[in-house]
Amino acid sequence: MGCSIPFVLMRGGTSKGIFLRAEDVPTDRDALTDLLLDLFGSPDRRQIDGLGGADKLTSKAAIIGKPVRSDSDVSYLFGQVGTVRAEVDFNLNCGNLLAAVGMYAIEEGLVPPNEGVTLVRVHNLNTDRIVRVGVPVHDGVPQWRGEFSIGGVPGFGAPISLDFSHATGAITGRVLPTGNSLDIWEIPEAGSIELSIVDGANMAVYVHASSLGMAGTESPEEIDNNAALKSRMDAIRRAVAYRCGLRQYWDARQAASTPMLIVVSEPADYLTCTQGERIQADKFHLAVRQFASGSASKTLAATLTATSGLACAIAGTLPHRLVGQTNSRSPGRIAFGHPSGIAYIDIAVSEKLCIEQLRVMRTARRIAEGRVFLKYR
Repeated sequence: MGCSIPFVLMRGGTSKGIFLRAEDVPTDRDALTDLLLDLFGSPDRRQIDGLGGADKLTSKAAIIGKPVRSDSDVSYLFGQVGTVRAEVDFNLNCGNLLAAVGMYAIEEGLVPPNEGVTLVRVHNLNTDRIVRVGVPVHDGVPQWRGEFSIGGVPGFGAPISLDFSHATGAITGRVLPTGNSLDIWEIPEAGSIELSIVDGANMAVYVHASSLGMAGTESPEEIDNNAALKSRMDAIRRAVAYRCGLRQYWDARQAASTPMLIVVSEPADYLTCTQGERIQADKFHLAVRQFASGSASKTLAATLTATSGLACAIAGTLPHRLVGQTNSRSPGRIAFGHPSGIAYIDIAVSEKLCIEQLRVMRTARRIAEGRVFLKYR
């Protein structure tokens, strides 16, 4: 039958990924890339001959290993597996899958369960940052049933907390890579663009919808069907990558994930791209549309929910200007309207930008487990 390795399929937040143990896969990144492409059935838009889900939210790998830092419990390497492109991007963190990482670590016996809530300190190897994951536990078993819901996932689950307060500066090492909360750049392919670059749990470039001729509530399909718009978005992302020390990474990839572009705008009613549910403008503070890797996202990534919350707390940024001072200096909650619903961030930041709280709530569950058979090993 050929070579096979054990796997677990898990949903974490609005993402779904294949979980592998570090001891079962190569440490060399090129060899690991080949294995993951084989396992997921890439490159192929349908990923028909592998475990991939034919969407960037469901074409993700999580490789879990023993801790390599004394302040962590497990290590977590994330891989964004290309669908139509034969590449795996390791230059980012998936926060949604972090909820599943915490659950997986307990279920696999890597972290002993504590009754009530078990804290799992996850060391993300991609960014060398620690994220604290709080997993509800009853009778020694992680709980996935509950009454908590998140936009983009049908039904309800048990709430899992993700604390990103020690995970900022993930890509460049600086929260404000240019040193400014707001920049105005002349970009040949995009014109004069006002933007804010914030490197929180992931690196984000914030641009107002009006700068791109957008309303700000477009569906992912509308964005993806507009080739001229996507070209301008990528021109902005490329300019930021070049100026912030990511040129070599950007030029080496066909569809770079980092930096991610977040289009922001004032709240307005819109319909979700999943169930067609009407989201009312008075239910959220800021409309957001995420774009990277050649396409628009159907949700707002958990890491970018955290980063956007941080951006709202930094005076002078575009998100701060749109949201105002609300919740920026005391514990509070900010709501973001994304294509699949609403995402929330609980944030508290001191006057000197000391991050006291940067928490996102997600749900997760184990879906399947078994062995995957590889073609080329």
